[in-house]
Amino acid sequence: MKYFVYFFVLYAGLGFNAVMAKNSNIKNLESFFQENWKLNKNSIEHLTQGNILSEADVNSEADWQEFSLKAAGWHNKKCSLVLRKLSMLENYQEWISFIKSSTYQEKNRLFTLKADHTLLPYPMLVHIIMDRPNKEGVYDFAFPTGIFAGLKGRYHIRQIKNRCLIYTDSYWKGKKTNIPNLVIELFSETLSKRGAELLMRKTQF
Repeated sequence: MKYFVYFFVLYAGLGFNAVMAKNSNIKNLESFFQENWKLNKNSIEHLTQGNILSEADVNSEADWQEFSLKAAGWHNKKCSLVLRKLSMLENYQEWISFIKSSTYQEKNRLFTLKADHTLLPYPMLVHIIMDRPNKEGVYDFAFPTGIFAGLKGRYHIRQIKNRCLIYTDSYWKGKKTNIPNLVIELFSETLSKRGAELLMRKTQF
């Protein structure tokens, strides 16, 4: 009988610790996102389970159009491990199916992507000015060319409780494109989520 009591207490203690750890993780995420993205508890819970969140918002009026995108993922590994592969920008063409080519010029900080997918209105060539992500921190980026020329954003890479949180937000406002708002929302939200899921899977090893 005493062994039964011992194991009951042991498992009860482990269960309590797991609940406390989970609540601590949620509080840490809530603290970060209070200043960056107003997420509800269900969304925070979704992140703790290793899922990707992505949200796009597009508005237009008269001859201008406005576009914003936010996305986040909480990797189950430390940032030092995740960044080993995340920083290999040239390999994205091998890891993400809709990225047909990816190059990076260290001198100019120019990351160039060629993307093609059924959700895109046409194949796209995307130039991004950014530093290679090789450590925790905040990375600014910008689109110098293309239909969203002038777009600016940031990547936040931060370790929380031995897990690597990656959050990005971006904003653009400019001359109205020929692409409907709904189409921009659909391809940006869907492909950013899909791309992040593939990168998260690749950085598991």
